[in-house]
Amino acid sequence: MNLQDIYPTHRLNDPWTSTQPVANKPRLKEVVLNTIEEYPGATAGEIGDKNPTISGLWKRLPELERDGLIFRGEPRVYGGSGKYQATWYIKEKQLQMWSI
Repeated sequence: MNLQDIYPTHRLNDPWTSTQPVANKPRLKEVVLNTIEEYPGATAGEIGDKNPTISGLWKRLPELERDGLIFRGEPRVYGGSGKYQATWYIKEKQLQMWSI
């Protein structure tokens, strides 16, 4: 039994296309990461607005959060929907000090 058997990646009532793998997930994650770096504090809707030709970018946010690359900030109203959405920020990279 694998993890997807325990935690399915889609709901049973989702269309069959939801079961298909993302063609270029690493590239999509990179696009989202670059957008957050350029616009810190952007909401998922704003990230989508910055890259309107690529759909589903917002789906990469939880993956990047699990990877430890971004974190959620305070929610605020996204103008496109009028609803609250989390804001997103790049995690600061830790500097390692090496002693000689």
